[in-house]
Amino acid sequence: MAQKLWQTGSALHPLVEAFTVGDDSVIDQKLIPYDIQASIAHAKMLARIGVLSPEEYKTAEQGLQKIYTLWENGKFMVQKAQEDGHTAIEQFLTTEYGEVGKKIHTGRSRNDQSLVMVRLFAKAKLKTLQELLNTLIKIFAEKKQEGEGVVMPGYTHTQKAMPTTVFLWLESFQHGFEDMDRLLESVAKMIDQNPLGSAAGFGVPHLVLDRDFTTKELGFAKTQENPLYCALSRGFFENIILQSLSGIMILSARFASDMIFFTAQETAFFALPDAFVTGSSIMPQKKNYDLFEIMRGNVRVFTAFQQSIQNIIASLGSGYHRDLQLTKKPFVDGIELAESTLQLLIAAVPEIIIHHENLKNALTDDLFLTEKVYQKVANGECFRDAYQEVKREFFGIE
Repeated sequence: MAQKLWQTGSALHPLVEAFTVGDDSVIDQKLIPYDIQASIAHAKMLARIGVLSPEEYKTAEQGLQKIYTLWENGKFMVQKAQEDGHTAIEQFLTTEYGEVGKKIHTGRSRNDQSLVMVRLFAKAKLKTLQELLNTLIKIFAEKKQEGEGVVMPGYTHTQKAMPTTVFLWLESFQHGFEDMDRLLESVAKMIDQNPLGSAAGFGVPHLVLDRDFTTKELGFAKTQENPLYCALSRGFFENIILQSLSGIMILSARFASDMIFFTAQETAFFALPDAFVTGSSIMPQKKNYDLFEIMRGNVRVFTAFQQSIQNIIASLGSGYHRDLQLTKKPFVDGIELAESTLQLLIAAVPEIIIHHENLKNALTDDLFLTEKVYQKVANGECFRDAYQEVKREFFGIE
């Protein structure tokens, strides 16, 4: 049962097996539904071109649906010795249903199996991320209304600069996330291409596959026509997706940094309910905004995932290389990290408590010096003269 698809002779050395398989079997466990989805469409196409009989297709579909049910109930596990989910699925079908299991791989390679599986995962996750992002944008749009007309200090260099409003502060993040939504939409359209049927990057000889059929079955916008480009896009598309998500993570980290500063006892402009803060095991008075510290740190973790993929693919030529297997884990981890970040912001932002009195007390005279300069400019003074005059007056310079 655990024999590899390519294996004919002696077993692989255990050290080589452990080193080359790595975490692939664990990651594929999460991706099984997408592999099954693609396999059903592929089997249906094979029946259309006469490789599978109608009865064999029905058997294959039933078998694949059974695998999904078992997976859903935690009873279908990819073994490390199988290398990946593709092997686990094929071997289950062969063991349970015989010849149909041996035919299911016709017209494809594990390369395009992995490509289409990850591509379907990416499409589904991008849709989820866009939905979460749109929810967050609406939350910022609603929350900013509470800050309309509420004046707060604006900061540059982490020093008080000029007055702004809570409305404008929150709206700045709303607008940032809106731009990221447009970027995600563009990337989602770009990756919406079906690589299934490209096999190892060269198509298949003596067999005319109906790739447009699987494109429609799987809901792709188009067929990725050039089989070598299908291979070239592995890791390349994943890198672009994480690059597009990096803007969301950066905005989230910068919002987190603001919240860390603005909830400190020295400012206390805002707060969150106790359900969102942690305590100390030794200092009973502490209320820690750990969620924002972890969020701030996670942008570096996320960047490491994206850079890991970029560094792997940048050194490769076209075609398939086993190095590409290493892009799968950071991609899945990066997607999940972006998703959990958006979910947390969706929960936290509506709960922000505005401390009006603290904001009012923070509006010290120095914040209004630039206003004084421009009052003088409005009365006809030269800007630099007005600037120097106000500065000398503030610092008591003769």
